[in-house]
Amino acid sequence: MNRRVLLALMFCALLLWPAVASAGKSYSADRFDAEWIVQEDGSLLVTETVVFRFSGGPFTYVYRELPTDYCDGIGEFTASMDGRPMTPGKGAGRYEIKGRDPIKITWSFEGVSDSVHTFVLSYRVRGAVRQEADADLLWWNALPTDYEYRIASSTLRVTYPRAASLIAAPEVRRGQADGTAGAGQVLFSTRDLKSDTPLTVALRFQPGSLIAAAPQWQVRHAEAQKSAPGFGLAALAVLLAGGVGLTAAWTRGRRERPLSLDGMMRLTAPPDDLPPAIAGAINGSAGQPAWPNALAALFDLARRGVLVIEETAERTWYRRHNFTIRLLKSPEEASLRPHERGLLDLLFATKTGLATSVKLSDLSNRLSSRWKLFAEPLKADMQAAGLFDAVRQQTRGRFLLWGAALLGLALVGMAGAIVLAVRGSFEGWPFLIVGSIFLLSVAAFVMAGVYSSLSDRAAEMAAAWQRFYNYLKDVTKGREPAWDVWQFERYLPYAASYGLAVGWAKAFQQRGGAEIPEWFHAVSATGPESMGAFVAMTSAVHASGSSASGGAGAGGAGGGGGSGAG
Repeated sequence: MNRRVLLALMFCALLLWPAVASAGKSYSADRFDAEWIVQEDGSLLVTETVVFRFSGGPFTYVYRELPTDYCDGIGEFTASMDGRPMTPGKGAGRYEIKGRDPIKITWSFEGVSDSVHTFVLSYRVRGAVRQEADADLLWWNALPTDYEYRIASSTLRVTYPRAASLIAAPEVRRGQADGTAGAGQVLFSTRDLKSDTPLTVALRFQPGSLIAAAPQWQVRHAEAQKSAPGFGLAALAVLLAGGVGLTAAWTRGRRERPLSLDGMMRLTAPPDDLPPAIAGAINGSAGQPAWPNALAALFDLARRGVLVIEETAERTWYRRHNFTIRLLKSPEEASLRPHERGLLDLLFATKTGLATSVKLSDLSNRLSSRWKLFAEPLKADMQAAGLFDAVRQQTRGRFLLWGAALLGLALVGMAGAIVLAVRGSFEGWPFLIVGSIFLLSVAAFVMAGVYSSLSDRAAEMAAAWQRFYNYLKDVTKGREPAWDVWQFERYLPYAASYGLAVGWAKAFQQRGGAEIPEWFHAVSATGPESMGAFVAMTSAVHASGSSASGGAGAGGAGGGGGSGAG
């Protein structure tokens, strides 16, 4: 069977495995009923009864999650299964309580299959009734808001004190249910609920008939809302002040004279004798070395007979092509620039000297730990050639320093904001200031990344090389009619330095007629297959290097949460 087909089938099997594994195990709720008893202090005594019908199995647990927002806390839990009370703890026949928001209650039991079981949970919600200007409001989720099973029927019975009186009809704010009000109680009922179908109800009582003061969570929320404009203005002030400062620094560091582009016509040949690695670097990430520049040096060294790249007969089920880079000349035998010597050290250096070969599959690991062996000498070569401006380098360094300092300040501010959110009365508003500082740090890093430390002379050279790059790009896209097969090997290092190596090879493969370079040895001697191997090599070496070198408010209802079984 074709390897690609086999891989695709295995991948599909992995994706489908969870569905296949769970196909023989399902459950639903015959009913999910709740009884709420509203207390005179505004708390809520809740009893939930769920009758689960299990198909297949075995099932060993059922859980219920209770969010604690919009209340002053939830406690006084009791739980039972099939009428038998359970005690807190771990293990079958007990229930366990974990977490703070949400609180998760888990019933554990011996495995059951193809059976029906009843689970009951009782608890008290403190501060469930909130205070509004014209009413005492109970706004709560009667059902979980996150569940994966169907519910055949659900009934909610709400009982409230005689001293309290409804001033409006019972409301269903989310979901659908029939509601009827009687003396001291309200009844809601609904049927045939799909998974995640909500049921949120609201009851408005005579103001002051249930609570004399707002619950603590509502007081904290009101205080937080009062502080919101202050935090918003502070965050805006930080963002504006920082933005003005960064913009001013950028403006001061801009070039005093415009660059001469010498027209916009493309160049079909290199504009000067810059080495391919440097030619790509001055048009790259603000003059900073990247893996395509190293790949350009690799192909250039191969053209000069320093190394060869060989396809090996080794095959694996996940890799059709394997390649080895083999060293033919030592640095002493070849006339090498510092960055070229650094590349050979990156590829071949060992504790006992230079190796004679390296597998392409090992390249990523070497790059992750040795990248500086190439990057630092390349920057030194560019510095020696007068391509960097000292003042602009300092400006770029300041952007990096500011970015790091702002990021550190944001991390410190994050810790402070968490303390204020948890212990204070500000909710999440302090995070606005932290967010502003973080955005400024990102802006500083982005400015450092795009701010060119090239000298004016280098910038003008880069503009000329950009015109040659445009030509190479048009060739790879098939938009340039005036190109010939003799360009394939000659311009390959330059195309590689601009990240176009794979597209360059594929363009000549599709057109045909180009000869494989002498420094590449394919297993197959036939033209089409050897060219295919060459394209695979450029894809592999480009990918190997690229992957390693661096390149809530008061407007919501309480209750809800999750529920399920397994």
